[in-house]
Amino acid sequence: MSSKADLKRLHIIEAAIQYLKDNDLSTLTLDKVADRANISKGGLLYHFKTKDALQSAIAETILNDVVQFYEHQASLEQGKGRLTRAFILASQKDLANGGSLNIAVQLLQNDHSSISAVYECLLEELFQDGLDVSVVHLIRLTIDGLYYSKLLNIAPISAKETEGVFEQLMHMTRKD
Repeated sequence: MSSKADLKRLHIIEAAIQYLKDNDLSTLTLDKVADRANISKGGLLYHFKTKDALQSAIAETILNDVVQFYEHQASLEQGKGRLTRAFILASQKDLANGGSLNIAVQLLQNDHSSISAVYECLLEELFQDGLDVSVVHLIRLTIDGLYYSKLLNIAPISAKETEGVFEQLMHMTRKD
């Protein structure tokens, strides 16, 4: 069971994530997060001593959430390509919910080592998933492109078109 302090920290992080989904990272301040979380700035500072500490907690939470969903999906899938399908489904869910991983990438822009390490471990798993390595690369680069298109607002595609892309990616994992 989580303590009251843990629950408050999580509430603050969730409020900050929602703020970042609605606003640009450059506008993030402790005051704005405290307002969004409906707590005092002092209450926020009790849990996060600095903006950097809050940003690190946000990035860590996002990464953990996506990885946990991936692992859950992997446990439900079977056969060759199951991990790649779990990766596709986790990415699809994240993008449909605002692309939280883009927030984590932005927050870690000065220290890509943590997100790179997670991604490299994930890719190593996917390469051992029984699919041709070129198929795994094609799938992950397509998903990267969807994230970058959303992040940079460069020729974004509609939700319906995005769904079609994900359907094709899933189909690629089921080919023999």
